[in-house]
Amino acid sequence: MKKLAAAVTGILLILLITGLQDLSENQVRAGNESDEFEYEYYYNDTDNGEDVMDSISPTGNPAAGNGAGAINTAPDSIKVFVNKEYSLPEDYVPDNLIMPDIKFYSYDVPDKRYMRKEAAQALEKMFDAALDDGITLYGVSGYRSYARQKEIYNSNVLARGKDETNKVSASPGHSEHQTGLAIDISSYALKGSLSEEFGTSAEGLWVAKHCAKYGFIIRYPKNRENITGYSYEPWHIRYVGKKTAKYIMKNGITLEEYYGYIPSKSSKDEIISDAQ
Repeated sequence: MKKLAAAVTGILLILLITGLQDLSENQVRAGNESDEFEYEYYYNDTDNGEDVMDSISPTGNPAAGNGAGAINTAPDSIKVFVNKEYSLPEDYVPDNLIMPDIKFYSYDVPDKRYMRKEAAQALEKMFDAALDDGITLYGVSGYRSYARQKEIYNSNVLARGKDETNKVSASPGHSEHQTGLAIDISSYALKGSLSEEFGTSAEGLWVAKHCAKYGFIIRYPKNRENITGYSYEPWHIRYVGKKTAKYIMKNGITLEEYYGYIPSKSSKDEIISDAQ
């Protein structure tokens, strides 16, 4: 009996020790999974096959981390980089433009209501979510062709001169609106106008807080004019895909900083707008 009791006691001790080891390992694993959950949330959404980020540090440079350090200039990419120094081809027209099912403040120019399909569908979800929170958003100006941008630019040059025009209008090929991935939005209270007031309105604050969930960024944020080369435009949102948008908005950076872009001196000195 004593031998049997000793054997049972030994078995129980072994089971107890094994259990404590398993518990310790599970605690460590749970802690790792907790850390990875936030990482997954920001970096591993699967909304677009192109919007890929391989293993990168949450504080690292995503473009460099995934081997995509070179600035993306492919017109059809959802992450194409367009600014004063990087342009789109004159003949580029997105091949999947559709009209998002959202409210527009004005219906006078049909072309302005189009966006690339993936951006349009994401915008619909964002507008619906805003409405659920009691926020009503209005689309103002989406896609703008090279020809239309050229017409606007030349008209402004005739009326204001080139120097003044460059402060309010992107030159042809250099407007994000040509990508079909950008749209200007506003509110009823602002009567659809594109004003910095939008940034401090209930609508603008909601957009800044939630847009990344749907793949959008505030493309020209405040106090980043010397980096983007564009004036503060809280109304101008750009679709880049969920993972990229969440990274950019979470870290408070711009698309320029995401790509490690360094503007030339002339680009820094001349701040313009992409509103027209």
